[in-house]
Amino acid sequence: MENYPVKMKEQVHKTELEMMLERKAAEEAEQKAQAAIKNGQAPGPDNAAGLSEEAAAQLAAQQAEVEQLKDQLLRARAEFDNYRKRTLREMEQVRQTASLNLIRTLLPILDNLERALAHANESDGLTEGIRLIYKQFMDALAGEGLEPIPARGECFDPLIHEALATVPSEEIPQGIITEEYERGYKQRNTVVRPSKVIVSSGPEAEPAAPVPAEEEQTDETASSLNE
Repeated sequence: MENYPVKMKEQVHKTELEMMLERKAAEEAEQKAQAAIKNGQAPGPDNAAGLSEEAAAQLAAQQAEVEQLKDQLLRARAEFDNYRKRTLREMEQVRQTASLNLIRTLLPILDNLERALAHANESDGLTEGIRLIYKQFMDALAGEGLEPIPARGECFDPLIHEALATVPSEEIPQGIITEEYERGYKQRNTVVRPSKVIVSSGPEAEPAAPVPAEEEQTDETASSLNE
């Protein structure tokens, strides 16, 4: 009976030690669960059993939120990529429109330079200067994608040519351009100004042979008899 209090004290001490160890183990499991939730990682098989139901529910909610955020991120990235491409297309269209309007404004000046060169005196030194300016002008416009539309000797195309008149021709087949009144230009695939041209209508049709007077009289007699 004398050793009974000692045994009771050892059992109480042992029970308190076990409870302390259990609390410590529970705290460590909770800390691991919180760390896994923050990192967005699912718990492994070793520490899954130590998670409480509340921690598991929180982890599942966090994982669902992470998946939702990933989906939103992918959608936002796709929308931004489409916006970037659309913006680039619109900027390119604005640039081309501005370039096209400027070229259309400069074309009359280019026409006057061509007329000046066509009527200039080749022996005059001023003609060479005008020719150099014209070449620089054409090089600058070519850098913007401008090129002349072929006309004389080409088959008439209503998409790039504008017919001012048709003339008969014994040598040039029908539908072939004989003269170019005003040069046309295109910028890449866009027609800036159609070529104004004269188109051949082919050989002139021969007049019908006159009907002899006797045949006309015979026809009139036959008509009278039929009546």
